Amino acid sequence: MRKEDGEVKWYLRPISVILLLFFVLGPFALPLLYKSPKFNKTLKVILTIVVIIYTSYLIFASLEISRELYKKMEELQYIFKMY
Repeated sequence: MRKEDGEVKWYLRPISVILLLFFVLGPFALPLLYKSPKFNKTLKVILTIVVIIYTSYLIFASLEISRELYKKMEELQYIFKMY
């Protein structure tokens, strides 16, 4: 996972892994976290738990937004049927 000169590849660097975990890939970036030599085991476990909680929150928030949008669309359809 290292280049010839000893540098870590860009996608295994800590800032890249964090960005991929929280803004791009979510839990699909966990294998990159565990392949990265820059994180110790404790930090990997902590980040895994945080990513799972964060992803669960995003899923819950998306479902709530979808429910609210569905209600608003039903109200709008009712209003259009009245005319």
